Amino acid sequence: MAQSRQANDQQPTRVPSEEREHLGKLASELSRYEVQSEVMDDPALCLRVRNPSSTYAVEDVICERREHDFAFIASFGVHLGNSGSVSLTAHKVAWLVGATKE
Repeated sequence: MAQSRQANDQQPTRVPSEEREHLGKLASELSRYEVQSEVMDDPALCLRVRNPSSTYAVEDVICERREHDFAFIASFGVHLGNSGSVSLTAHKVAWLVGATKE
């Protein structure tokens, strides 16, 4: 039995992942700073953080599963923190996009 073309064009349902959950927690923590953050799926799962005061202050943070926790990694490969230190990680990300001085 042939399937309709529309059935083949449907996008797969996204299942919430633990990585997505941790990126969401980081986004919530970043709300204390004057930045915009959004969990993105395309091309890969990341948290896109923007400083609205600067056109160029944008950073994509990825979340990687480690043996005992999850690590937050900047787009250029620097380890920013882990799932046990979300507040400190948020401060580092805010600093990275110029939203805080220290």
